[in-house]
Amino acid sequence: MSESPTPESLLPDLKAELGAECEGVSDEHLLMFLYWKADAQRAAKRFRDLVEWKTTEKGIFDETLRISKDPELERLLMSEVIIAPQGLTTHEGGPLLIGRFRNNDMTDGRTVDGVCRMLFYTIDQVLQRPETQKHGVTIVHDVRGFDKGKNARFEIAKRLLKGFLGQFPIQVKGIYICQAPLVFIGFFKVVSVFLPKKIRDRVRFIDDFTELDTVHKVADPDHLLPEMGGTLEWNVKDWIDEQKRLEESGNFQSLTSL
Repeated sequence: MSESPTPESLLPDLKAELGAECEGVSDEHLLMFLYWKADAQRAAKRFRDLVEWKTTEKGIFDETLRISKDPELERLLMSEVIIAPQGLTTHEGGPLLIGRFRNNDMTDGRTVDGVCRMLFYTIDQVLQRPETQKHGVTIVHDVRGFDKGKNARFEIAKRLLKGFLGQFPIQVKGIYICQAPLVFIGFFKVVSVFLPKKIRDRVRFIDDFTELDTVHKVADPDHLLPEMGGTLEWNVKDWIDEQKRLEESGNFQSLTSL
């Protein structure tokens, strides 16, 4: 029985498939697409889809998406609507993202464009991690305190899902929504029509964060934020400062450069 090809072994095929389209693109970025799907043709299509999508999202997902250049991006990241602390992983080793929609205060002057930029920045940076490419991401939403009028806009959900699930070379292993109020469940029913069926099938509503381990065997709830019953030490300002240093050092990696 022959072994399945590795992303690295398929890299020459992907380069041949893309030709001049991938000139100047690093091997590391091309490998993201092969880790997403170990098939040169499908990886090439996802690459082209992302590049084409970027042209429709000028000012949203391009090389202006830098904290060091955008005080509003920094302000919105400070609100911690979605975070991905380094070292917070599932049992498999993939990153665990934590979402808290109650932090997305649409009455404080933030715009739909600004929120989309903030979310795409976070996702893009998580994608740079080798563990993301190898194991995919798992998302835990803490929706306690959700206020539809204050925290949600359908346009944000539509644009986020179109980019996140339709263009990025990312595998979503599971989405766990904890302690959802009725208003959120109603909102989700409407938004979920934009989700591919395979992603909808990976959504689970849970009553307590301990179910991540006791029921679903996904992650250790002790590693979550203190407000979620865990012991995670996380300082968003430290993360933002480190991101600025990376951006200014010349070592910053981002799919916005494609």
